[in-house]
Amino acid sequence: MAKRTKLEKASVRTPFLIILSIIIGIYCLSLVIALLWSVLSSLKSDFAFSMYPFKIQPLSEWQFINYSRAFLEAEVEISVNGGTEYVGFVNMLLYSLIYSIGVAFLSNFTRSMCAYVVARYRHLRWTNAIHVLVIVLLTVAFPGNLAVTIAFYKMMNMYNNIFLCVVVSAFSFSGPHFLYMYAAFSSLSKEYAESAEIDGANQATVMFKIMMPMVKNIFIAVFILDFIALWNDYNPSLLYLPNYPMLSYALFRFQHHTPAPDIPVRLAASTIVIMPTLLLFILFRNQIMSNLSIGGLKG
Repeated sequence: MAKRTKLEKASVRTPFLIILSIIIGIYCLSLVIALLWSVLSSLKSDFAFSMYPFKIQPLSEWQFINYSRAFLEAEVEISVNGGTEYVGFVNMLLYSLIYSIGVAFLSNFTRSMCAYVVARYRHLRWTNAIHVLVIVLLTVAFPGNLAVTIAFYKMMNMYNNIFLCVVVSAFSFSGPHFLYMYAAFSSLSKEYAESAEIDGANQATVMFKIMMPMVKNIFIAVFILDFIALWNDYNPSLLYLPNYPMLSYALFRFQHHTPAPDIPVRLAASTIVIMPTLLLFILFRNQIMSNLSIGGLKG
């Protein structure tokens, strides 16, 4: 009788799962179509795009020069010592890599350490207080915090200093990614750490050689998600790093520059900027999509 009930429940869920799968499939297909349209449109001339925006033109008429134009025209004007300088594509790529990789790694590293301590010693009051504080910071809005952040950067001589901004990100312990790592460490059995401590391992050895390797897939997934968000964020260059323009800021300027480049050139620039994140996702898709599987102790 119990088995029949489970089968009946499964048959009831099947139409919902089918409809949900169709909706998700249509959504994914729309993203792929939009990406393909962007790439194909970036290879058109401005006239061809204006006349036939949805037509696939022959290979012989593809305008690969649009990518050269995007590379050369992706310049941002900055003020240095009362004068004017132009930052090119290569320097903006370097700034984007330094900021995105540095902030994503350091912030997630400190969050992981804090999450490990809170998860391991959650019976203590101060660790529970940190857990509650993180949830409060996620749920309560703080209007005007951006202006305070800029004022703090200027007061601490961090304004217009990309390396100090990256280092300060290491002091971040809150955010939803803290909860991801907290959940990962909480799901691990304490017997792993206790067995290592019996063998004479200290706390640093337990964390970095035993516990962290067991949640490396989640750490990599969180790092990649953070990297993608930081790579696409133009606010740092717009607000507190004006002398370190990044590629995302160059795209922002493309949209508001007068006269703006042709639409195919802008699409070519967007295609160039999106390639690093797309390749990163392809290389680490297994770590992002896979679930964490944890075994037990033997013996």
